[in-house]
Amino acid sequence: MKRVSFTELFYKNSGYIIVLLVSLAYIASSLIMISKTGKSVSEILSTGIISMVVGTLINGVLSGIGISRGEADDKIISASQEHARAVEEILPYLDRLGEYCERENQRALMQLRTKILACYGMRYTDYFDSDGVCLGYTEYKGKDKALRQRDRQRRRAYNQACKAKIKPLIPSALTSDGGNEREPFDLGRSKREYRNSKNAGDILLRIIMAIVFGYFGVSLAGEVNFALIIWNTLQIVMYIAGGIIQMYNSYMWIVDDYRQGIIKKIDILASFKLYVKNN
Repeated sequence: MKRVSFTELFYKNSGYIIVLLVSLAYIASSLIMISKTGKSVSEILSTGIISMVVGTLINGVLSGIGISRGEADDKIISASQEHARAVEEILPYLDRLGEYCERENQRALMQLRTKILACYGMRYTDYFDSDGVCLGYTEYKGKDKALRQRDRQRRRAYNQACKAKIKPLIPSALTSDGGNEREPFDLGRSKREYRNSKNAGDILLRIIMAIVFGYFGVSLAGEVNFALIIWNTLQIVMYIAGGIIQMYNSYMWIVDDYRQGIIKKIDILASFKLYVKNN
């Protein structure tokens, strides 16, 4: 029987742990009375900044743990090794990778434009040349109301097709670290981009929590110190609960989204190999 490590057990039950922590925090809040502290603005800011720093550190550390655990996942290791082999196999033809990327970019843009025009029964070759240059649109000059309405729709489709853009495929994106249906060459975010986006996304929440915990304080019938301990414990519990969510999200991003980006790179490099052999 396979032994389950503590880490695996933790990840499998992380949802229950979050619920338990939040529940304990709520129960503990019944032991205290929440009231205004009467602090000055500078005191609120200083207390709030300390709270924000602590929360951000906890969140960042747990998110980093999630990324590290994701990188150690067998599926990620296997995908990374396969990608390394794919890159090694195309090294003799690396000078032609730029040419291939440009060809694929043109093909993908043509497909996107074709889809836009096809919605109104328009052919790509009637509006673009072989290099993808817009040929212009001839407006309908007649007085038929239905045809004029259709002409306006087609003109909008033509303008949309001319302005259409895709995220370009570049050689470095295929051979180094870091899609969606509308972007065929969206290989996903790098780990650095992911970390930066999470930090930026959390800052507003941290500021709000810092102000709340800085502006409000607590009082207890007896020992005030106990009230302060409970209040600070509540903050930490909430931060840890949020950090566990971030940790789990980071782990799932690595083993799902980031891995899909690696697989897409491998597939494109395989297509490049075929292109080189046939040309």
